[in-house]
Amino acid sequence: MEKKKWIPAVLAAILTIPTAAFAADTEVKTEKPSIVTEASSLIGHAFGGHMFKHGAMDEQKWLEIVKQYTPDQVDEWQKAINERKALWKQLNTEQVKKGIKAKREKMKKEREAAFDKLIDQLVNKEITKEQFKQQLKELKTANKWLPQASMKETRELRKQLHKAIKEKDRDAIATLLPKWLKHIQAENQRLAQLIKDATQK
Repeated sequence: MEKKKWIPAVLAAILTIPTAAFAADTEVKTEKPSIVTEASSLIGHAFGGHMFKHGAMDEQKWLEIVKQYTPDQVDEWQKAINERKALWKQLNTEQVKKGIKAKREKMKKEREAAFDKLIDQLVNKEITKEQFKQQLKELKTANKWLPQASMKETRELRKQLHKAIKEKDRDAIATLLPKWLKHIQAENQRLAQLIKDATQK
């Protein structure tokens, strides 16, 4: 049928599977960077594949910032950091990689079948264009593997924390660090669920 010619292009444009949160690099370069400015540069990597750029050294510097501004949350941060590292180690195993690939392929086929059905209904005038658009929107939302934090909110929080640390704004840092910790913890939960789903038979 004629519709088959443009279905792949539409699918590629509007139906994708987000599988990871992304982080923007926010480097702060100085001749002799202080712990504050180096910690600021680490914020942009907290949602990427590696929580810290240079291993244990940067991890320790970040914890020193936490200890300085929110000392009551040092243990929670350490737990979140350890959990993140363990989760990414699991994500890099062959078992999980194969599981994720299989899950994505299955979801892709299910989406394509559902989308093809919508096209048939539209072509056969069983639904209106407005209904098609609405159901397409619902299909896109329903077929996301796991919910993710709003990237806009994440970028804004990262920007605020980066600015606060750079300017050594004690009150702002003390307010924003707990919020960033919650983001890290939520992302850890998402990664853990992704691993669980990928390895279930």
